[in-house]
Amino acid sequence: MFYSVIILWVILDLFTKNLANIYLQKKINILWDFLSLKYVENTWIAFSTQIPGLKYLTIILIIAIFYYYFLERKKEKKKKLFDLSFWLILAWAIWNWIERIFDSRVIDFISVKYFSVFNLADSFITIWAIIYMYILFKNKK
Repeated sequence: MFYSVIILWVILDLFTKNLANIYLQKKINILWDFLSLKYVENTWIAFSTQIPGLKYLTIILIIAIFYYYFLERKKEKKKKLFDLSFWLILAWAIWNWIERIFDSRVIDFISVKYFSVFNLADSFITIWAIIYMYILFKNKK
């Protein structure tokens, strides 16, 4: 079940990026100019954050995330949501990393004024990271 969910979301991510590539020649406002759809090619990480040495740093971060996960997993009592959130974050991060390796960019298309332009994968990473942190902080009390 878990793998089918990841595959479904990867297909959705590819589909939306393909639609953005085809149809977003001009910016489309959804909520005035605060929320819009806009095609952007992002060569950096989530939310267009610029980090030098990104490819090497990504490998180091993935290793560090695995290490931290296995340390914390031993302490967790309810592991299902903890595991799910970790693996979904990692799956999306690796998916974006694979896109960058083969295409040197990721297509972003959701624009929030005064913030950034991002895609579904960035959104899912953020949502599951919040859930993951909530689990960690809740269990530390």
